Parts: sequence; C-alpha cells; structure tokens
Amino acid sequence: MEALTDFLSQMHLAAVEESPLYEIPRGSIDLMRDTPVVHGPWPATTCAAVLRIWYGLGWIALYYPEPPPGWNITPADWCAQLVDGDVLPQAVAETLLDHPERWIADHADGQACLYQSDAGEATPWQQWYEAVAATAQRLPLADPKH
Repeated sequence: MEALTDFLSQMHLAAVEESPLYEIPRGSIDLMRDTPVVHGPWPATTCAAVLRIWYGLGWIALYYPEPPPGWNITPADWCAQLVDGDVLPQAVAETLLDHPERWIADHADGQACLYQSDAGEATPWQQWYEAVAATAQRLPLADPKH
C-alpha cells in the first residue's frame, strides 16, 4: 500500500478504534498474516495536522475515559471541564491537537481518545481521504526518531 494512503487509513482507523492520542504516532503492527505489516511510526506533528483538519470538519472529537484502577495518570486541569461526562470541550480538544508534544502516556493529555462523531460515521472514507490528502502530501511521514 502506498505510504500516504496507509498513513491516512491508519489515522482514520485510530478514530474508529477510539485510540488514545499517545498511541497514534507509534503506529501499529498487523499480525494477522504470515508476515507482519508495520504501520508507522509517524511524526506526531504530522498526525496532529491530519487530525486537526478532521476535527475542524466535525468528523472526530475527543473524550477522556476513566483510567483503570492502579494506573498512575497525571490529571489535567481540563478534567474538571468535561462535557456530557467525558467529552473534551472544543477549546481543550483544539489545544491538544495543536500540541502533540503533550501526548504523553502517563498524562491525561495523552490518554484523551479520538472518536467519530455522527457526521464522521456518516462520511465515506473517500471524503476523509480527500479532505486531508493535499496537506498530508506536504508533511513528513517518516519519524526521524526511528
């Protein structure tokens, strides 16, 4: 699969699977075949740029799930501002998407999870792709740290 299409399909899958922000730049490995298929890692700034566009279109949002007992997650000030129990307010979500350096596993910022809005669920994959392809083509897909 072409690198750009693979990257964008994995970003979309992160929304479908409600991935926490800290996991997204790490990529994933598909173990369902004889030979594992590696996706990523990608620069967090590249991931954030794509997610920010989809957020602006109203196709994704962020929520904060209650951490499992025993997890030592540093809380964020915004945890007291959640809407409908667990949804991040727009200004907080936009700030997190603008600052991927905050996507740290042991902090609430990194534990915020993507999800598809109703509009996102109703939008065909081709539109998701077309909305970000021109921007994503200009961004690095290789993470220089790996």
